[in-house]
Amino acid sequence: MGFLVSIGILVLFIIVISMLFNGVVLGVHSLILNNELVEDLANKLNRFVSSRKHLISFSLLVLSGFGVRQVTIYYLFSGVYFWFVIFTFGLLLPLYIAPISAMFLPNVKKEYKYWSWFSKFYWNVIGSSSLLWGLLMLIDTSTKIYADESGGTFHYGNHSLKILGGLCLIIVSMYVATSLAGRKRTASQH
Repeated sequence: MGFLVSIGILVLFIIVISMLFNGVVLGVHSLILNNELVEDLANKLNRFVSSRKHLISFSLLVLSGFGVRQVTIYYLFSGVYFWFVIFTFGLLLPLYIAPISAMFLPNVKKEYKYWSWFSKFYWNVIGSSSLLWGLLMLIDTSTKIYADESGGTFHYGNHSLKILGGLCLIIVSMYVATSLAGRKRTASQH
């Protein structure tokens, strides 16, 4: 019974963070619509992105890969956290590696107005997990990496790399938010 409750809480958490990130996307979307300078910048950025999709996908892969590496060092392979993934039968693992999926966003050709609710939910989860992991990496100042579940043995990680990993994930989440808002803007213009 406890397993079902933990899965229910996990699903509820994913839905809540997806809705919160959708609020971020709507905020960026209203900023783009209400400001002519920002809209001109968004048009230039859209032309730049459309001509360099593979370069941006690779950049997102590098940024999110570095950030996810730092997240897994500090929060997945450190002590007791790995048991959370095991006890949920791996259902928690996608939240750890979700930011890497952002590399596929520049290659999505389908227009936003034709996206299903699942596609919108998927990209919101990608962006929100990137943002939350990035913020956690910046807020948590401890660099202890525990080698066992009891917390008795540990070694120290590199604080600068941890901060850089958090910044990389925040950059990825901001790209996802602005990209989704830009796609929503083009869908509302047609």
